[in-house]
Amino acid sequence: MTRFFKTSAAAFLILLPLVTGCGSKVTAPGGDVTAQTADDLAVQTATSLTVVGGDFQIALGATPQAPAAGARRARLARAAWDTTFTWNGITYEASRTFYDPLDNEMPEWGPIAWWMRWTSRAYGTYEGPRDTAHVGHDAVLDFHGINVALDTVRADGMCRDTLENRFRSLDGLRTRYFYWVSSTTIDAVRILKSTLSTGGWPISGTVTYVVSADRLRSNSRTDVEAHLDATVVVTFNGTVEPEIVVNGTYRYRWNMQTGAITRA
Repeated sequence: MTRFFKTSAAAFLILLPLVTGCGSKVTAPGGDVTAQTADDLAVQTATSLTVVGGDFQIALGATPQAPAAGARRARLARAAWDTTFTWNGITYEASRTFYDPLDNEMPEWGPIAWWMRWTSRAYGTYEGPRDTAHVGHDAVLDFHGINVALDTVRADGMCRDTLENRFRSLDGLRTRYFYWVSSTTIDAVRILKSTLSTGGWPISGTVTYVVSADRLRSNSRTDVEAHLDATVVVTFNGTVEPEIVVNGTYRYRWNMQTGAITRA
């Protein structure tokens, strides 16, 4: 799963003093979602997904029964828990709890571990070809299927994100500034263990964002041009290109390997 949720040839993201914290309320005039705005929201969604992808990368890489996928994952598997570590320029603070098949909490991992609850927060800065981004992130994710007898890992859970970034528009002609607050639901995202070392693209499942965002005229948090509310759904299909749908109308394909986002 070394490329799971890998965006813009690497990935974007996370938090600075500019960000007031996860779940901060956005206040600004209302605005409609036009096609151009939907383009911006699709780019922002890919950015936010990169943080969630970091949770997946590290959680599965650090789970003893998850198949190894290279030296980097092996190093993570030896990390102490509770722990703090950095991935793609983002600092994660995480803890994990294992459960047996009857949902009894275990004092530590063991051969009968059936699923794992992953709790994390993340902060930092990512600079990539398209983005310079600052984000705050909280997540509680449940990973079922970690036992060696099972062939598929399923992830479910919730995240909260606050994202402030500067990025190029989808057509590459404009510089955009956004302040984004979202509540995110991860629903039955499934990954075959046999593919973790060769890409690990999810075979099914959805990630749904309920978004409140301010489009800014500049990198000043108070320089608000318009306020936007939207629902964005990402649907995985076992390929490198899941579908992103903004407000049930605007459709995109996101190449998780190259980071390219195209209208569908």
